[in-house]
Amino acid sequence: MIFLAPYWLFAASAILIPIAIHLWNKRQGKTVKVGSLRWLEPSSSRRWSSIRLTDAWLLALRCLILILLAAALAQPVLVQQPRKPEGKKVVYLGQELLYTSALKQIKPTVDSLLKQGYSLRTYTPDFRQIPQEEWQQISSRITDSTLHSSTNYWSLLPVLAEKHKQASDSVWLFTSDQQRFFAGSRPEVLPINIRWVPITTDAQTSWLQTAVKISQDSLLLIVGNSSRNGITYSRHYISAGAQSVRLPNNQTLQLQNLVDTLQAKIGSASNNVQVQTKPLQVSILADEAQQQEARFLKAAIQSISSYTSLPININADTTTADWFFWLRAEEVPEQVMQQVQQGSKLWVQQQRSPRTYQTNIAATGETGVKVRQISAVNSLNDKTTDLWIAANSQPVLSVQPIGAGKVYTFRSGFTSTWSELGRSAQLPELLLPLLLPAPEAILFDLRALDEQQLIPTERTSLVAKNTTNPHREPLLPWIILAAFVLFLIERVISNRRSKASV
Repeated sequence: MIFLAPYWLFAASAILIPIAIHLWNKRQGKTVKVGSLRWLEPSSSRRWSSIRLTDAWLLALRCLILILLAAALAQPVLVQQPRKPEGKKVVYLGQELLYTSALKQIKPTVDSLLKQGYSLRTYTPDFRQIPQEEWQQISSRITDSTLHSSTNYWSLLPVLAEKHKQASDSVWLFTSDQQRFFAGSRPEVLPINIRWVPITTDAQTSWLQTAVKISQDSLLLIVGNSSRNGITYSRHYISAGAQSVRLPNNQTLQLQNLVDTLQAKIGSASNNVQVQTKPLQVSILADEAQQQEARFLKAAIQSISSYTSLPININADTTTADWFFWLRAEEVPEQVMQQVQQGSKLWVQQQRSPRTYQTNIAATGETGVKVRQISAVNSLNDKTTDLWIAANSQPVLSVQPIGAGKVYTFRSGFTSTWSELGRSAQLPELLLPLLLPAPEAILFDLRALDEQQLIPTERTSLVAKNTTNPHREPLLPWIILAAFVLFLIERVISNRRSKASV
Protein backbone atom coordinates (compact mmCIF):
# COMPACT_ATOMS: atom_id res chain seq x y z
CA MET A 1 0.00 0.00 0.00
CA ILE A 2 1.20 3.49 -0.86
CA PHE A 3 -0.06 7.03 -0.17
CA LEU A 4 -0.45 9.49 -3.03
CA ALA A 5 -0.33 12.46 -0.59
CA PRO A 6 1.66 11.16 2.38
CA TYR A 7 2.16 14.63 3.91
CA TRP A 8 -1.50 14.52 5.11
CA LEU A 9 -0.48 11.78 7.53
CA PHE A 10 0.79 14.56 9.80
CA ALA A 11 -2.88 15.38 10.35
CA ALA A 12 -3.06 12.26 12.49
CA SER A 13 -1.43 14.32 15.23
CA ALA A 14 -4.93 15.76 15.80
CA ILE A 15 -5.60 12.81 18.11
CA LEU A 16 -3.92 14.90 20.81
CA ILE A 17 -6.99 17.13 20.86
CA PRO A 18 -9.56 14.59 22.11
CA ILE A 19 -7.01 13.26 24.57
CA ALA A 20 -6.48 16.75 26.04
CA ILE A 21 -10.21 17.46 26.16
CA HIS A 22 -10.85 14.10 27.76
CA LEU A 23 -8.32 14.72 30.49
CA TRP A 24 -9.39 18.33 31.15
CA ASN A 25 -13.13 17.82 31.22
CA LYS A 26 -13.14 15.26 33.95
CA ARG A 27 -16.71 15.16 35.19
CA GLN A 28 -17.12 16.01 38.96
CA GLY A 29 -19.61 14.13 41.04
CA LYS A 30 -22.49 16.08 42.73
CA THR A 31 -21.69 16.89 46.39
CA VAL A 32 -24.47 16.42 48.99
CA LYS A 33 -23.68 17.92 52.40
CA VAL A 34 -24.92 15.82 55.28
CA GLY A 35 -25.12 16.76 58.94
CA SER A 36 -22.31 18.88 60.31
CA LEU A 37 -20.26 18.60 57.07
CA ARG A 38 -22.18 21.50 55.66
CA TRP A 39 -20.39 23.87 58.09
CA LEU A 40 -16.92 22.87 56.76
CA GLU A 41 -15.11 25.20 54.35
CA PRO A 42 -14.61 23.76 50.84
CA SER A 43 -10.99 23.07 49.92
CA SER A 44 -9.26 24.06 46.68
CA SER A 45 -9.62 21.74 43.62
CA ARG A 46 -6.96 19.10 43.19
CA ARG A 47 -7.79 18.36 39.56
CA TRP A 48 -4.21 18.01 38.39
CA SER A 49 -3.18 15.67 41.12
CA SER A 50 -6.02 13.25 40.35
CA ILE A 51 -5.91 13.18 36.57
CA ARG A 52 -6.68 9.71 35.29
CA LEU A 53 -8.22 8.19 32.18
CA THR A 54 -11.87 7.27 32.17
CA ASP A 55 -13.85 5.77 29.22
CA ALA A 56 -10.61 4.62 27.55
CA TRP A 57 -12.46 2.69 24.83
CA LEU A 58 -14.45 5.77 23.88
CA LEU A 59 -11.27 7.82 23.74
CA ALA A 60 -9.56 5.21 21.54
CA LEU A 61 -12.60 5.21 19.22
CA ARG A 62 -12.42 8.98 18.74
CA CYS A 63 -8.65 8.84 18.09
CA LEU A 64 -9.15 6.10 15.52
CA ILE A 65 -11.70 8.21 13.69
CA LEU A 66 -9.21 11.06 13.40
CA ILE A 67 -6.47 8.70 12.21
CA LEU A 68 -8.77 7.33 9.52
CA LEU A 69 -9.63 10.84 8.34
CA ALA A 70 -5.92 11.70 8.13
CA ALA A 71 -5.28 8.50 6.19
CA ALA A 72 -8.15 9.36 3.82
CA LEU A 73 -6.59 12.76 3.11
CA ALA A 74 -3.29 10.98 2.28
CA GLN A 75 -5.14 9.04 -0.50
CA PRO A 76 -4.07 5.44 0.17
CA VAL A 77 -3.78 3.06 -2.78
CA LEU A 78 -3.35 -0.71 -2.59
CA VAL A 79 -0.73 -1.82 -5.17
CA GLN A 80 -0.88 -5.45 -6.30
CA GLN A 81 2.17 -6.60 -8.25
CA PRO A 82 1.39 -8.96 -11.17
CA ARG A 83 2.17 -12.56 -10.51
CA LYS A 84 5.39 -13.61 -12.16
CA PRO A 85 4.92 -16.51 -14.60
CA GLU A 86 6.63 -19.72 -13.61
CA GLY A 87 9.62 -20.63 -15.75
CA LYS A 88 9.57 -23.66 -18.02
CA LYS A 89 11.89 -26.48 -17.04
CA VAL A 90 12.73 -28.74 -19.97
CA VAL A 91 15.38 -31.34 -20.86
CA TYR A 92 16.10 -31.73 -24.57
CA LEU A 93 17.84 -34.82 -25.95
CA GLY A 94 19.47 -35.19 -29.34
CA GLN A 95 17.80 -38.11 -31.10
CA GLU A 96 21.08 -39.86 -31.78
CA LEU A 97 21.55 -40.34 -28.02
CA LEU A 98 18.32 -42.31 -27.86
CA TYR A 99 19.78 -45.00 -30.12
CA THR A 100 23.25 -45.47 -28.66
CA SER A 101 24.85 -46.71 -25.46
CA ALA A 102 25.98 -43.12 -24.78
CA LEU A 103 22.57 -42.66 -23.17
CA LYS A 104 23.90 -44.44 -20.08
CA GLN A 105 26.17 -41.47 -19.42
CA ILE A 106 23.29 -39.04 -18.94
CA LYS A 107 20.48 -41.27 -17.66
CA PRO A 108 21.15 -40.57 -13.93
CA THR A 109 21.22 -36.81 -14.60
CA VAL A 110 18.06 -36.90 -16.70
CA ASP A 111 16.22 -39.00 -14.11
CA SER A 112 17.22 -36.54 -11.39
CA LEU A 113 15.96 -33.58 -13.44
CA LEU A 114 12.66 -35.33 -14.16
CA LYS A 115 12.14 -35.76 -10.41
CA GLN A 116 12.66 -31.99 -10.04
CA GLY A 117 9.74 -31.28 -12.36
CA TYR A 118 11.50 -31.05 -15.72
CA SER A 119 9.76 -32.33 -18.84
CA LEU A 120 11.58 -34.37 -21.49
CA ARG A 121 11.58 -33.55 -25.21
CA THR A 122 13.56 -34.47 -28.32
CA TYR A 123 15.91 -31.91 -29.85
CA THR A 124 14.18 -32.02 -33.22
CA PRO A 125 12.24 -29.40 -35.22
CA ASP A 126 8.96 -30.52 -33.61
CA PHE A 127 10.45 -30.75 -30.07
CA ARG A 128 8.35 -33.86 -29.45
CA GLN A 129 7.64 -34.68 -25.82
CA ILE A 130 8.86 -38.04 -24.56
CA PRO A 131 6.37 -39.66 -22.13
CA GLN A 132 7.72 -41.28 -19.00
CA GLU A 133 6.82 -44.78 -20.22
CA GLU A 134 8.69 -44.26 -23.49
CA TRP A 135 11.71 -42.89 -21.65
CA GLN A 136 11.90 -46.00 -19.48
CA GLN A 137 11.80 -48.21 -22.57
CA ILE A 138 14.45 -46.19 -24.41
CA SER A 139 16.84 -46.00 -21.47
CA SER A 140 16.69 -49.77 -20.97
CA ARG A 141 17.96 -50.62 -24.48
CA ILE A 142 21.17 -52.60 -24.67
CA THR A 143 21.86 -52.51 -28.43
CA ASP A 144 22.81 -49.59 -30.65
CA SER A 145 21.18 -48.74 -33.96
CA THR A 146 21.84 -46.32 -36.80
CA LEU A 147 19.84 -43.10 -36.82
CA HIS A 148 18.58 -41.80 -40.16
CA SER A 149 18.36 -38.11 -39.32
CA SER A 150 19.45 -34.90 -41.04
CA THR A 151 18.68 -32.50 -38.20
CA ASN A 152 21.05 -29.54 -38.05
CA TYR A 153 21.54 -28.71 -34.38
CA TRP A 154 23.11 -25.32 -35.05
CA SER A 155 20.18 -24.11 -37.13
CA LEU A 156 17.79 -25.45 -34.46
CA LEU A 157 19.44 -23.55 -31.60
CA PRO A 158 17.88 -20.10 -32.39
CA VAL A 159 14.45 -21.76 -32.49
CA LEU A 160 15.07 -23.26 -29.05
CA ALA A 161 16.26 -19.91 -27.70
CA GLU A 162 13.08 -18.25 -29.02
CA LYS A 163 10.95 -20.80 -27.15
CA HIS A 164 12.71 -20.00 -23.87
CA LYS A 165 13.09 -16.23 -23.76
CA GLN A 166 12.05 -15.92 -20.12
CA ALA A 167 14.90 -15.52 -17.66
CA SER A 168 13.07 -17.93 -15.33
CA ASP A 169 13.21 -20.76 -17.89
CA SER A 170 15.69 -23.55 -17.23
CA VAL A 171 16.84 -25.69 -20.15
CA TRP A 172 19.24 -28.63 -20.30
CA LEU A 173 20.38 -29.66 -23.77
CA PHE A 174 22.15 -32.99 -24.33
CA THR A 175 23.54 -33.83 -27.77
CA SER A 176 26.39 -35.89 -29.11
CA ASP A 177 29.51 -34.21 -30.47
CA GLN A 178 29.23 -35.90 -33.87
CA GLN A 179 30.10 -33.58 -36.74
CA ARG A 180 27.26 -34.78 -39.00
CA PHE A 181 24.67 -33.01 -36.85
CA PHE A 182 26.33 -29.60 -37.24
CA ALA A 183 26.31 -27.82 -40.59
CA GLY A 184 26.54 -24.25 -41.79
CA SER A 185 27.62 -21.41 -39.52
CA ARG A 186 27.74 -21.87 -35.78
CA PRO A 187 25.45 -19.49 -33.84
CA GLU A 188 27.38 -16.66 -32.25
CA VAL A 189 25.69 -16.64 -28.84
CA LEU A 190 23.99 -19.05 -26.45
CA PRO A 191 21.37 -17.81 -23.94
CA ILE A 192 22.54 -18.17 -20.37
CA ASN A 193 19.44 -20.15 -19.36
CA ILE A 194 20.36 -22.96 -21.78
CA ARG A 195 22.94 -25.40 -20.48
CA TRP A 196 24.37 -27.37 -23.41
CA VAL A 197 26.17 -30.60 -22.50
CA PRO A 198 27.92 -32.40 -25.41
CA ILE A 199 28.22 -36.15 -24.86
CA THR A 200 31.31 -38.04 -25.98
CA THR A 201 30.51 -40.96 -28.25
CA ASP A 202 33.13 -43.71 -28.57
CA ALA A 203 31.24 -45.89 -31.03
CA GLN A 204 32.80 -47.23 -34.24
CA THR A 205 31.04 -48.23 -37.41
CA SER A 206 31.79 -49.49 -40.91
CA TRP A 207 30.03 -49.23 -44.26
CA LEU A 208 30.60 -49.95 -47.92
CA GLN A 209 31.95 -46.82 -49.60
CA THR A 210 32.32 -48.15 -53.16
CA ALA A 211 32.69 -51.34 -55.18
CA VAL A 212 34.88 -51.60 -58.31
CA LYS A 213 34.63 -54.40 -60.80
CA ILE A 214 38.24 -55.34 -61.55
CA SER A 215 37.50 -58.48 -63.60
CA GLN A 216 34.60 -60.56 -64.78
CA ASP A 217 34.37 -62.52 -61.52
CA SER A 218 36.03 -60.30 -58.90
CA LEU A 219 35.30 -57.05 -57.07
CA LEU A 220 37.30 -54.63 -54.98
CA LEU A 221 35.39 -53.26 -52.02
CA ILE A 222 36.39 -50.00 -50.36
CA VAL A 223 35.03 -50.13 -46.80
CA GLY A 224 34.85 -46.99 -44.68
CA ASN A 225 35.61 -47.13 -40.97
CA SER A 226 34.53 -44.24 -38.77
CA SER A 227 35.19 -43.28 -35.16
CA ARG A 228 35.26 -40.00 -33.29
CA ASN A 229 38.88 -39.47 -34.38
CA GLY A 230 38.28 -39.69 -38.11
CA ILE A 231 37.55 -41.85 -41.15
CA THR A 232 39.82 -44.47 -42.68
CA TYR A 233 39.35 -46.88 -45.57
CA SER A 234 40.30 -50.49 -46.15
CA ARG A 235 40.36 -52.64 -49.31
CA HIS A 236 38.85 -56.08 -49.65
CA TYR A 237 39.11 -58.28 -52.76
CA ILE A 238 36.19 -60.68 -53.15
CA SER A 239 34.65 -62.88 -55.78
CA ALA A 240 31.66 -61.49 -57.64
CA GLY A 241 29.33 -63.97 -55.93
CA ALA A 242 30.58 -63.49 -52.35
CA GLN A 243 27.84 -62.95 -49.79
CA SER A 244 29.91 -61.80 -46.79
CA VAL A 245 33.23 -60.22 -45.87
CA ARG A 246 35.01 -60.43 -42.52
CA LEU A 247 36.23 -56.96 -41.48
CA PRO A 248 39.31 -56.21 -39.33
CA ASN A 249 37.10 -55.00 -36.45
CA ASN A 250 35.52 -58.50 -36.26
CA GLN A 251 32.32 -57.31 -37.90
CA THR A 252 30.77 -59.16 -40.81
CA LEU A 253 29.72 -57.31 -43.94
CA GLN A 254 26.70 -59.04 -45.53
CA LEU A 255 26.41 -58.56 -49.31
CA GLN A 256 23.59 -58.90 -51.78
CA ASN A 257 23.77 -58.28 -55.54
CA LEU A 258 20.98 -56.09 -56.93
CA VAL A 259 21.59 -55.93 -60.72
CA ASP A 260 24.22 -53.13 -61.03
CA THR A 261 24.26 -52.21 -57.33
CA LEU A 262 25.54 -53.93 -54.22
CA GLN A 263 23.70 -53.89 -50.92
CA ALA A 264 25.90 -54.05 -47.82
CA LYS A 265 24.61 -54.70 -44.33
CA ILE A 266 26.41 -54.62 -40.99
CA GLY A 267 24.16 -55.44 -38.09
CA SER A 268 20.96 -53.42 -38.51
CA ALA A 269 22.56 -50.76 -40.74
CA SER A 270 22.71 -51.09 -44.50
CA ASN A 271 23.57 -49.05 -47.58
CA ASN A 272 23.64 -49.48 -51.34
CA VAL A 273 26.42 -48.52 -53.75
CA GLN A 274 26.67 -48.69 -57.50
CA VAL A 275 29.32 -51.05 -58.81
CA GLN A 276 31.89 -49.02 -60.75
CA THR A 277 32.48 -50.61 -64.15
CA LYS A 278 33.56 -47.63 -66.30
CA PRO A 279 36.49 -45.23 -65.89
CA LEU A 280 35.83 -41.95 -64.11
CA GLN A 281 36.22 -38.87 -66.28
CA VAL A 282 37.85 -35.90 -64.50
CA SER A 283 38.58 -32.52 -66.07
CA ILE A 284 41.07 -30.19 -64.33
CA LEU A 285 40.91 -26.66 -65.75
CA ALA A 286 43.58 -24.35 -64.28
CA ASP A 287 45.16 -21.10 -65.41
CA GLU A 288 48.90 -20.34 -65.21
CA ALA A 289 48.73 -19.06 -61.61
CA GLN A 290 47.07 -22.28 -60.41
CA GLN A 291 49.33 -24.86 -62.04
CA GLN A 292 50.89 -25.85 -58.71
CA GLU A 293 47.39 -26.34 -57.24
CA ALA A 294 46.49 -28.50 -60.24
CA ARG A 295 49.56 -30.71 -59.77
CA PHE A 296 48.71 -31.44 -56.13
CA LEU A 297 45.12 -32.18 -57.07
CA LYS A 298 46.12 -34.46 -59.95
CA ALA A 299 48.51 -36.42 -57.73
CA ALA A 300 45.76 -37.01 -55.14
CA ILE A 301 43.31 -38.22 -57.79
CA GLN A 302 45.88 -40.58 -59.27
CA SER A 303 46.52 -41.94 -55.79
CA ILE A 304 42.77 -42.66 -55.46
CA SER A 305 42.81 -44.44 -58.82
CA SER A 306 45.73 -46.61 -57.74
CA TYR A 307 44.14 -47.40 -54.38
CA THR A 308 40.70 -48.32 -55.75
CA SER A 309 41.90 -49.93 -59.03
CA LEU A 310 39.37 -47.70 -60.76
CA PRO A 311 40.67 -46.05 -63.95
CA ILE A 312 40.39 -42.26 -63.71
CA ASN A 313 41.01 -40.31 -66.88
CA ILE A 314 42.32 -36.79 -66.18
CA ASN A 315 42.26 -34.18 -68.95
CA ALA A 316 41.34 -30.55 -69.63
CA ASP A 317 38.24 -31.24 -71.72
CA THR A 318 35.14 -29.09 -71.10
CA THR A 319 32.78 -31.06 -73.31
CA THR A 320 31.96 -33.94 -70.99
CA ALA A 321 33.20 -35.16 -67.59
CA ASP A 322 31.94 -36.68 -64.38
CA TRP A 323 33.96 -34.12 -62.43
CA PHE A 324 35.11 -30.58 -63.28
CA PHE A 325 37.82 -28.91 -61.17
CA TRP A 326 37.69 -25.19 -62.00
CA LEU A 327 40.96 -23.51 -60.90
CA ARG A 328 40.63 -20.31 -62.89
CA ALA A 329 39.91 -16.71 -61.96
CA GLU A 330 37.14 -16.19 -64.52
CA GLU A 331 33.57 -17.33 -64.15
CA VAL A 332 32.61 -20.93 -64.89
CA PRO A 333 31.46 -21.26 -68.53
CA GLU A 334 27.79 -21.83 -69.25
CA GLN A 335 28.68 -25.09 -71.02
CA VAL A 336 30.11 -26.52 -67.81
CA MET A 337 27.16 -25.31 -65.73
CA GLN A 338 24.75 -27.04 -68.09
CA GLN A 339 26.57 -30.33 -67.57
CA VAL A 340 26.37 -29.78 -63.81
CA GLN A 341 22.63 -29.32 -64.15
CA GLN A 342 22.53 -32.73 -65.85
CA GLY A 343 24.43 -34.53 -63.08
CA SER A 344 28.14 -33.66 -63.24
CA LYS A 345 30.07 -32.41 -60.21
CA LEU A 346 31.92 -29.08 -60.15
CA TRP A 347 34.79 -28.06 -57.84
CA VAL A 348 35.41 -24.30 -57.56
CA GLN A 349 38.31 -22.81 -55.62
CA GLN A 350 37.25 -19.52 -54.10
CA GLN A 351 40.46 -17.69 -53.23
CA ARG A 352 39.17 -14.18 -52.72
CA SER A 353 39.74 -11.95 -49.69
CA PRO A 354 41.70 -14.61 -47.77
CA ARG A 355 42.08 -14.36 -44.01
CA THR A 356 45.06 -15.74 -42.12
CA TYR A 357 44.37 -18.42 -39.50
CA GLN A 358 46.32 -20.90 -37.43
CA THR A 359 43.95 -23.84 -37.59
CA ASN A 360 43.67 -27.35 -39.03
CA ILE A 361 41.33 -29.90 -40.58
CA ALA A 362 41.12 -33.19 -38.68
CA ALA A 363 38.88 -35.16 -41.00
CA THR A 364 40.53 -38.55 -41.39
CA GLY A 365 42.79 -38.99 -38.39
CA GLU A 366 43.80 -37.69 -34.99
CA THR A 367 46.49 -35.41 -36.43
CA GLY A 368 45.01 -32.44 -38.25
CA VAL A 369 46.28 -30.89 -41.48
CA LYS A 370 47.36 -27.27 -41.02
CA VAL A 371 45.33 -24.57 -42.76
CA ARG A 372 46.84 -21.09 -42.97
CA GLN A 373 44.39 -19.12 -45.13
CA ILE A 374 40.63 -19.37 -45.66
CA SER A 375 38.59 -17.17 -47.98
CA ALA A 376 35.63 -15.26 -46.59
CA VAL A 377 32.18 -16.74 -47.12
CA ASN A 378 30.42 -14.62 -49.74
CA SER A 379 26.88 -15.83 -49.23
CA LEU A 380 24.89 -18.36 -47.28
CA ASN A 381 22.30 -20.70 -48.74
CA ASP A 382 19.82 -22.93 -46.96
CA LYS A 383 20.81 -25.80 -49.25
CA THR A 384 24.54 -25.40 -48.58
CA THR A 385 26.20 -28.10 -46.47
CA ASP A 386 29.69 -27.75 -44.99
CA LEU A 387 31.78 -30.88 -45.53
CA TRP A 388 35.20 -29.80 -44.27
CA ILE A 389 35.22 -27.62 -41.17
CA ALA A 390 38.39 -26.20 -39.64
CA ALA A 391 39.08 -26.35 -35.92
CA ASN A 392 38.09 -22.67 -35.63
CA SER A 393 34.61 -23.49 -37.02
CA GLN A 394 35.36 -21.89 -40.41
CA PRO A 395 33.92 -23.82 -43.38
CA VAL A 396 36.64 -24.96 -45.78
CA LEU A 397 34.63 -27.06 -48.25
CA SER A 398 30.89 -26.65 -48.86
CA VAL A 399 28.52 -28.34 -51.29
CA GLN A 400 25.34 -27.08 -52.89
CA PRO A 401 22.97 -29.03 -55.19
CA ILE A 402 22.48 -27.50 -58.64
CA GLY A 403 19.90 -29.37 -60.68
CA ALA A 404 20.92 -33.03 -60.82
CA GLY A 405 24.56 -32.17 -60.01
CA LYS A 406 26.50 -30.51 -57.21
CA VAL A 407 28.86 -27.56 -56.83
CA TYR A 408 31.69 -27.87 -54.27
CA THR A 409 33.21 -24.60 -53.06
CA PHE A 410 36.76 -24.87 -51.68
CA ARG A 411 37.83 -21.80 -49.65
CA SER A 412 41.50 -22.62 -49.22
CA GLY A 413 44.27 -24.10 -51.37
CA PHE A 414 46.73 -26.98 -51.64
CA THR A 415 50.00 -25.00 -51.77
CA SER A 416 51.96 -24.17 -48.63
CA THR A 417 50.76 -20.55 -48.75
CA TRP A 418 47.24 -21.76 -48.07
CA SER A 419 47.61 -25.10 -46.27
CA GLU A 420 49.53 -28.35 -46.03
CA LEU A 421 46.78 -30.33 -47.77
CA GLY A 422 48.77 -30.69 -51.00
CA ARG A 423 51.61 -32.54 -49.25
CA SER A 424 49.39 -34.47 -46.85
CA ALA A 425 48.58 -38.16 -47.19
CA GLN A 426 45.08 -37.32 -45.96
CA LEU A 427 44.12 -35.44 -49.14
CA PRO A 428 43.30 -38.64 -51.14
CA GLU A 429 41.22 -39.90 -48.22
CA LEU A 430 39.37 -36.59 -48.13
CA LEU A 431 38.68 -36.64 -51.86
CA LEU A 432 37.75 -40.33 -52.14
CA PRO A 433 34.18 -40.05 -50.74
CA LEU A 434 33.63 -37.07 -53.08
CA LEU A 435 34.75 -38.83 -56.26
CA LEU A 436 33.16 -42.16 -55.28
CA PRO A 437 30.24 -41.22 -53.05
CA ALA A 438 28.06 -43.59 -51.03
CA PRO A 439 24.60 -41.99 -50.64
CA GLU A 440 24.07 -43.16 -47.05
CA ALA A 441 27.68 -42.72 -45.89
CA ILE A 442 26.78 -39.59 -43.90
CA LEU A 443 24.74 -41.79 -41.55
CA PHE A 444 27.90 -43.66 -40.55
CA ASP A 445 30.05 -40.57 -39.98
CA LEU A 446 31.01 -40.57 -36.29
CA ARG A 447 33.70 -37.89 -36.44
CA ALA A 448 33.52 -35.57 -33.45
CA LEU A 449 33.83 -31.83 -33.06
CA ASP A 450 35.80 -30.27 -30.26
CA GLU A 451 33.61 -28.56 -27.66
CA GLN A 452 35.18 -25.20 -28.55
CA GLN A 453 34.01 -25.71 -32.13
CA LEU A 454 30.59 -26.98 -31.17
CA ILE A 455 29.24 -24.61 -28.51
CA PRO A 456 29.03 -20.80 -28.96
CA THR A 457 31.56 -19.14 -26.70
CA GLU A 458 29.49 -16.03 -25.96
CA ARG A 459 26.65 -16.23 -23.43
CA THR A 460 23.79 -13.73 -23.35
CA SER A 461 21.90 -12.77 -20.23
CA LEU A 462 18.12 -12.58 -20.22
CA VAL A 463 16.33 -9.70 -18.50
CA ALA A 464 13.08 -10.53 -16.78
CA LYS A 465 10.49 -8.37 -18.51
CA ASN A 466 7.34 -7.29 -16.69
CA THR A 467 4.89 -6.37 -19.40
CA THR A 468 1.89 -6.06 -17.03
CA ASN A 469 1.48 -2.86 -15.01
CA PRO A 470 0.78 -3.24 -11.27
CA HIS A 471 -2.91 -3.13 -10.33
CA ARG A 472 -3.84 -0.13 -8.17
CA GLU A 473 -6.99 -0.09 -6.05
CA PRO A 474 -7.94 3.19 -4.23
CA LEU A 475 -8.80 2.64 -0.56
CA LEU A 476 -10.32 6.11 0.03
CA PRO A 477 -14.01 5.03 -0.18
CA TRP A 478 -13.44 2.18 2.25
CA ILE A 479 -11.58 4.34 4.77
CA ILE A 480 -14.30 7.03 4.65
CA LEU A 481 -16.96 4.34 5.14
CA ALA A 482 -15.04 2.90 8.12
CA ALA A 483 -14.65 6.38 9.67
CA PHE A 484 -18.38 7.07 9.24
CA VAL A 485 -19.36 3.77 10.89
CA LEU A 486 -17.01 4.42 13.81
CA PHE A 487 -18.46 7.92 14.16
CA LEU A 488 -22.00 6.49 14.47
CA ILE A 489 -20.79 3.99 17.05
CA GLU A 490 -19.05 6.79 18.97
CA ARG A 491 -22.23 8.88 19.02
CA VAL A 492 -24.35 5.99 20.31
CA ILE A 493 -21.90 5.14 23.09
CA SER A 494 -21.47 8.80 24.04
CA ASN A 495 -25.25 9.39 24.30
CA ARG A 496 -25.71 6.31 26.46
CA ARG A 497 -22.95 7.45 28.82
CA SER A 498 -24.54 10.94 29.10
CA LYS A 499 -27.94 9.52 30.05
CA ALA A 500 -26.42 7.12 32.55
CA SER A 501 -24.57 9.88 34.40
CA VAL A 502 -27.64 12.08 34.93
